[in-house]
Amino acid sequence: MSATLLMSGLYMLYQAGSNKSLDAATILIGGAVCFTVGVMTLTSAVRSILWHRKMLRHAIAKDYWTSVH
Repeated sequence: MSATLLMSGLYMLYQAGSNKSLDAATILIGGAVCFTVGVMTLTSAVRSILWHRKMLRHAIAKDYWTSVH
């Protein structure tokens, strides 16, 4: 989802830059919003994956030490 938002945002920004009509401002704002939401979604997903990996690593280490001792 974030990749789609990023790509559509970049495409809209490109189209707004090459179009000099009144709709260019609308396309520019829409592209900026799509791009920003895409970056925020991607950042949140990466942070979530890293957090879950960290918690899983701690859970496995705790289970290992509990079974050893």
